[in-house]
Amino acid sequence: MPNTPAFSLLWPAGAPLSQHCVPIDPQCVRDLEFESTLAALLERPRGRSAVHDMCLTLCTDPAVITYRQDIFADLWQTPDFRTHLEALLPDLRALEMPYVAGDRKRVPLQDVAWRLGELEHLVTCVNGLHAVFAQAGARLRATGWQALRERVTHIAQDAVYQHLCQALPEMVRLVRAKASVTIGVNLDTQLRPVAATLLAVNDQQFTTSTFLERLFGSHDNAFKGMGPLHTVPTLAQLPTGTGGAKGHHDMNPLMVPLFHDVARVLESVCQPVARALRQYDGLHSGFLATLHGDLTFYLGAVRLIARLQQNGLPVCRPVLAPMDERVCELQEAYNLNLALQQMAHTDAPVAVVTNDVAMDAQGRIGIITGPNRGGKTTYTQMVGLCQLLAQLGLWVPAARARISPVDNVYTHYPVAEQAVKGTGRFGDEAQRLRQIFAQSTRHSLILLNESLASTSAGESLYMAKDIVRLLRRLGVRALFATHLHALAADVAELNASIEGESRIVSLVASREERRDGAPQRSYKIVPGTPLGHSYAREIAAQYGMSYDQLTELLQQRGMV
Repeated sequence: MPNTPAFSLLWPAGAPLSQHCVPIDPQCVRDLEFESTLAALLERPRGRSAVHDMCLTLCTDPAVITYRQDIFADLWQTPDFRTHLEALLPDLRALEMPYVAGDRKRVPLQDVAWRLGELEHLVTCVNGLHAVFAQAGARLRATGWQALRERVTHIAQDAVYQHLCQALPEMVRLVRAKASVTIGVNLDTQLRPVAATLLAVNDQQFTTSTFLERLFGSHDNAFKGMGPLHTVPTLAQLPTGTGGAKGHHDMNPLMVPLFHDVARVLESVCQPVARALRQYDGLHSGFLATLHGDLTFYLGAVRLIARLQQNGLPVCRPVLAPMDERVCELQEAYNLNLALQQMAHTDAPVAVVTNDVAMDAQGRIGIITGPNRGGKTTYTQMVGLCQLLAQLGLWVPAARARISPVDNVYTHYPVAEQAVKGTGRFGDEAQRLRQIFAQSTRHSLILLNESLASTSAGESLYMAKDIVRLLRRLGVRALFATHLHALAADVAELNASIEGESRIVSLVASREERRDGAPQRSYKIVPGTPLGHSYAREIAAQYGMSYDQLTELLQQRGMV
């Protein structure tokens, strides 16, 4: 059976990664706190590196996204199938480790032991997958699972593989049964060791005898020594030699040739196994090399979605719209990172505010205004996270979703002034905005949060209008969370001032009133005219910072 190429549950056969996958903008990863999302998704460390790197790329091909969605759907709907795959992860992990042929530091005996281990893990995985696919039957509909089933079935029915399954247990027994060697040592007249030879290779390991056994001369077990059992120290345990590297230590010169003799004898013992292994040279585990990482991704996603549902939060499979349609329609969506933070601090179901999103032909650019701490940033981040998760091929935190893929997500969030650059905060903001326009296309998603807040209100409003006009002209999807209420009030004038395919709409972070008149944030983002202020006075009053409250405080102190 010829060696087959690696199989992937993340990329369908024939899908070139370079054409359908782009790195997510690093600034976007930071602003959306996407690493926090990945920490919850990839909660198990094994296999995390390769999968983590994949998650930091954006797939733009609907066929690849659908391929992943179908695989996840089957996995989600068949709990017993998931359980069996979880049990195979340790063996799949072992097959993930690369083998370097021709390593000069490795003796032929190690090659035999490694090859035996590879074949042992291969048999466990193939037989395990073959059994679990037979049990799942027609419940698995995804193209990826069907393709993997065909490969596994082809191998399981191969005559050479079947012969291996019969011969492998005996070969493993012959090699791994060699547990110890018996050495004869000659002594001189002063009882010092002067010569040594190998007497036997044993199937049993030596152990140390107890004090009473040594005291009374009891030697019922021939594999119990008269003295303590000495073991080879690890590198960290070895003493540091004077002037030498850590781990340098004196070794009895008799042991060097003796170790060579032991290796030669063991190689001769294992030669029949080595010859037998040659008939299986055509059997390789390479086609399963990436399966551990792929399953780590999907099984982590299943656990994450299950946690959300257990907390009463909606999740759904997003419907993929054509990229040229440039839509993002969400119902009852919520910020995943916010939900994860709340879930981490309580075992009770969490209460997360949900919002609807409608970025379509009726309004692809939303200018969000409203009170401080009213949910503008959370909403903006929510949209970005839903977009990234959808293009990973996963479910999104919403009750319903219809999303067009984007070619990248660009964010512009406030940052601390970088004195080393010498540009000042506004200069740095301007440079980053220019970079976004230098990279984005009509198929991008741009998320601006309090951009241009580092300059005067008049100047920031002037420049913000120009930026919004350019976003409309570009035809991009965008959100602009801002305190510039005059910007949102002028959406009609902005739409009329320039031709473009992205209509600008005003979104408002609303509030609710308690019976006593004090404001209570609803964190709902809805279309509407701007309210005209950001409730700074109400917030100041909540913290005792209003003019009247501070005046009363100074009067109590006798200062005024």
